[in-house]
Amino acid sequence: MARSRSLCGSRITLQLDSRIALEAIILTRIERVPARRRQEWLRGLLVQGFRAECQLLRTTAAEPENGAPISFSRWLAADSTPQPQHSPPTASSAAPTAAAITNGKPFAGLGRVIG
Repeated sequence: MARSRSLCGSRITLQLDSRIALEAIILTRIERVPARRRQEWLRGLLVQGFRAECQLLRTTAAEPENGAPISFSRWLAADSTPQPQHSPPTASSAAPTAAAITNGKPFAGLGRVIG
């Protein structure tokens, strides 16, 4: 007959090193938690970390399905003149453009702003 597992849970022993920054933060935080809630807080921390890791694994596993990411070598070999996806915004005829005001002098408008 197979042995049934205990439904209470299992005990995990873990030692944190206060010389490691993140572990020191955890140790400092757990000292502030009341003793009666430490078990619950640690359980929540462990479960949140595990969920975050699972989500990260799912997103990295889903990347090849969405399309292969461009490799660095292919990026270097790509055309250096990208085609614009949207047409550049056109200035309305009511407002004069900066080029018309400055007559080819890019900083001429600063004199009015600065004083």
